Amino acid sequence: MKKSTKESYRKRLINVIDYIYCHLDGDLDVNTLADIASMSPYHFHRIYRELAQDTVNGTVRRLRLQQAAADLIRTDQSILTIAQKVSYGSLEAFTRAFVQSFGVAPSVYRQEKQGLDIKLEPFVAILPTEQKKVDTMFAVEIIDYQQISLVGYRHIGDYMEIGNVFEKLFIYGASNNLLNDTTRSIGLYYDDPKSIDKNELRSMACMSIGDDIQLNDDGLERITIPSGKCVTLLFKGSYAELEKPYDWLIGHWLPDSGYEAADFPPFEEYLNDPKDTPPNELLTRIHCFITQ
Repeated sequence: MKKSTKESYRKRLINVIDYIYCHLDGDLDVNTLADIASMSPYHFHRIYRELAQDTVNGTVRRLRLQQAAADLIRTDQSILTIAQKVSYGSLEAFTRAFVQSFGVAPSVYRQEKQGLDIKLEPFVAILPTEQKKVDTMFAVEIIDYQQISLVGYRHIGDYMEIGNVFEKLFIYGASNNLLNDTTRSIGLYYDDPKSIDKNELRSMACMSIGDDIQLNDDGLERITIPSGKCVTLLFKGSYAELEKPYDWLIGHWLPDSGYEAADFPPFEEYLNDPKDTPPNELLTRIHCFITQ
């Protein structure tokens, strides 16, 4: 890893942790934290997770509960007030989270700890000095990607269910005589599935289309993938295994590379048809726009 690149990423994520510390009672949404890190929100979750070896949400939850534990010991504030100070919407939700982390209810924790000369749990949110060992590496290329016009359906939910959306899309394409030998199948993925609840993941199933084609389905949206410098890798294997190359590309290769992820979601192009291709023979090209 280029030392200057590594230090740049670490310093920016330390700024994020400092911001979280100072705003435990606020709305720590991904766009705000990505802006603090000067990173694209489409890639921030993965970069943070790989470098910090924790999810952003995990860090926020842990620091909020540590602050709550300190307040339980040091103050006489009501448990509801403490819960609201660390952004829990209800006493029930706070109690569940606290029990999961500390093993006892907040009231029991206060009763056991308050007034005792004890050392409080430390606020731990330190970036590891070394990245975790990576056993698998992938060959990457840096290319000049050419603009392409797409049409597609949006999907909210588990990425592994987007196949149903592609089926719907290509039925539309076939019934409207839009498919030919040059039609390309592309998926856009806006969130990190290891950081966001699978029911809230945002993606889009797309196919290439001419700008002059008229659409007769209100659910379809047009989107343009722009021209630009792109890092790409070719993955051979089941779609269920795609998180491994993603984690390596965005969480390890990118911080090593001296490049920044551009403000555009990562996207995949599917090079063969899962209807007649064994899962271990599927070819997927993953793309990520980059800047220097």
